[in-house]
Amino acid sequence: MSVSSAILMTHPFGKARAGAASFWLALLLGAATPVSAQAQTPETVVAIVNGQKVLESDLQVADDILGRNLLAREPAERRETLVKILIDGVLLSQAAKDRNIVDETDLQRRATFTRNQGLANHLLTVIGQQAVTEEAMRKAYEEVVVKGAPTEPELHLRHIVFMIAPPADDAAVNAAEQKAQAAIARINKGEDFAVVVADISEDPVTKSRGGDYDWRVRGEMGKEYAEIAFKLKKGEVSAPFKTAVGWHILKLDDMRTRQPVAYDKIRDRLAVLVANAAQLELVDKIRSEAKIEQIDQPQGADKATVGRK
Repeated sequence: MSVSSAILMTHPFGKARAGAASFWLALLLGAATPVSAQAQTPETVVAIVNGQKVLESDLQVADDILGRNLLAREPAERRETLVKILIDGVLLSQAAKDRNIVDETDLQRRATFTRNQGLANHLLTVIGQQAVTEEAMRKAYEEVVVKGAPTEPELHLRHIVFMIAPPADDAAVNAAEQKAQAAIARINKGEDFAVVVADISEDPVTKSRGGDYDWRVRGEMGKEYAEIAFKLKKGEVSAPFKTAVGWHILKLDDMRTRQPVAYDKIRDRLAVLVANAAQLELVDKIRSEAKIEQIDQPQGADKATVGRK
């Protein structure tokens, strides 16, 4: 089982809580690298458009909101793109005012929504950062990874493969079987398994590494492989056997109990897990303490407001 699977399967926070905070948590994902300010202060004037100043702080806000969607990756190019976007925004807003097509009420609604969104984003970011301590990550590692890791046996296998060329008729099956029988005869006479692999195996992925099939638990190999592999003793080679793919020979190099992935290898993932847990907990707490009166709309067509054009 992969670490990500273990985390998902043993996550101590329910789907309902995750769904409840998914909107706000989505704001934290995919943040772009901030555009270079080149040591300028937030009040540095970047441009003047028909008398209206565009400041460095405006540029930083634009980068925070739009930066992740920009194709430009070089700092200078990103900066130039953002400046053009800001200038065009000022020009178009001035044109809207000149043509008397400004809906101030709608603008206020959008400004309120954006402000609330920004404050929520900042709060959750701070809460997440404060929650990520070494102690918290170690605790998450024990609860989610160590306790959730399976303790099933894991086999280190090598294999030789002879593909059944299409069409998979009797002639093709027999041809692959004959190759497998010739291979096992060489091994039984004392020839090294890896040498035989390098000479005649038809699996291009493992042929160059002596047939190494890596460490695998039962669920990570086919049914036919598992049935043969788990009957082998360490160092033993199987008789040739057939699957839908071809004819195979297995060798068991070693066996062990699968261990949890090392803490240092998933430290960054644990930091995200701990931060998200703290954010979800905060959202739950604030909601539980709030007085919320949700007024439902009447049944019927008037209820379908969201999504209407």
